[in-house]
Amino acid sequence: MGSLLRFRRDDSGMALFIAMAAIALMFLLTTTAFYFASQTLFEAKLADQHDVAFQAASSGVMVAFADLQAKLSSLPIDGPHTYPYAGTIATSTASYAATATYDVASSSYDCTSTGTSADGTKELVVASFLIIPAGPALLPYGSEVYANTFNVDPNGNGEIDGALYVLLPTATVFPTISLGGAMTLNGGPIYIRNGNLDIKNGSPLTVYTNGTVTVSKNQAAVTVKSLNDTGTVTMEPVDATAFLSQSLANAVTQSTDNLLGDSGMQSYVPEPAQYAYSRYGGATTGPYKVVNNSLTLPPQNDFGYVSGTSHDDFAYRGGKLYLEGTVYVNGDVSITSDITYVGRGTIVCTGKMTINADVRPDTSDKLTPDSRHLLCGFSSGDLTFNNNQTCVGAFYTKGAVLVSNKATVIGSIVSESGLGTAKNNANSLTLKCVPGIGGFVSPGMPDQVTTSSGTTGSPSLKMTFWKRL
Repeated sequence: MGSLLRFRRDDSGMALFIAMAAIALMFLLTTTAFYFASQTLFEAKLADQHDVAFQAASSGVMVAFADLQAKLSSLPIDGPHTYPYAGTIATSTASYAATATYDVASSSYDCTSTGTSADGTKELVVASFLIIPAGPALLPYGSEVYANTFNVDPNGNGEIDGALYVLLPTATVFPTISLGGAMTLNGGPIYIRNGNLDIKNGSPLTVYTNGTVTVSKNQAAVTVKSLNDTGTVTMEPVDATAFLSQSLANAVTQSTDNLLGDSGMQSYVPEPAQYAYSRYGGATTGPYKVVNNSLTLPPQNDFGYVSGTSHDDFAYRGGKLYLEGTVYVNGDVSITSDITYVGRGTIVCTGKMTINADVRPDTSDKLTPDSRHLLCGFSSGDLTFNNNQTCVGAFYTKGAVLVSNKATVIGSIVSESGLGTAKNNANSLTLKCVPGIGGFVSPGMPDQVTTSSGTTGSPSLKMTFWKRL
């Protein structure tokens, strides 16, 4: 009996011990869960404060850049000068304090901007602004520029609405560009170097040329001026090796920086690791903005991150291409079916570019690009338009522009090898320039064609470096 009672007492003690241990474990788990929840909340809050501080620091850089740009002509360049900037951003109580210091040796301004959130979190951004000296003015994208050839059948049709620049090689006998038939010229100006012009239909125009101009009775008033009356337009060929190398480096960097596009101003939600399963062509490794073979749009399968208004800077979903910054294609680019696009970016390809379908911005009228919607393309080979399509964008090609069916291009084209074919009624080309499109063109495009105006002009700034420390 005593033995049984002892066992029961031991049993009760064990039960009490177990109960106390369970209570302690539950307390420990609850405390731990609360700690981790608090830590997660704290980290999320901290991340938010860092984002706000970064936005403020970035704003300080842009304020400094805009102010220096506006005052550049009157600022001294004889020694180091420092310019302070301070303020707050409209979306929060975060503030920035920036300084820009002129560097005589490099003819540039070094800018340091500190952003501070409401809780004191700080972020630092550094940038450099290079002074572009007064001299040749930029001929902006938004004009059609062709070097070496411009072949249009005199019985063809189509329309050129805007500025047209044709730069032909020096020749003893100038070739004649015949824009007859139903071909119509509107707006202008028209610039023809080392060539004659024969025009028939259109609105009043000013033509600058060192050749002759023949005007038919259907053409409204044409004013003919010497090339000496305007700037001499020059176009230096792009160094393809250097440009492609830089474009590849940009695409690689932008595949890992978790920022949209070239500017580094806006972050997106997902991390690059999330794209491993959904890159173009099903690739599972390498930078997602580098395509190591030819690119065909639309793709066989959707790729990239898209959720509501949030998206990656290279993605495709439901008929829409999302493009920001630079995408590098080691091969050809083909657009085979109609697409719309969101974003402002450049597709750079080492081969040719062929557009066989409608390519339009996701704007209200699907015809007018803006600062957030402009597809840019660089082609190392020929640029071909086919199949009665309308393409809205800005393009630079080292090859020729070819038209194998009726096509309308709204935007801008620069071709080092000229217009190769637009030869009859079936192969007409309509070009419609967009004033101000030069302000929308992606930084990933080549430098613009230049004109020498013969005047001193005004210096300008170019941002050459931007980094978050």
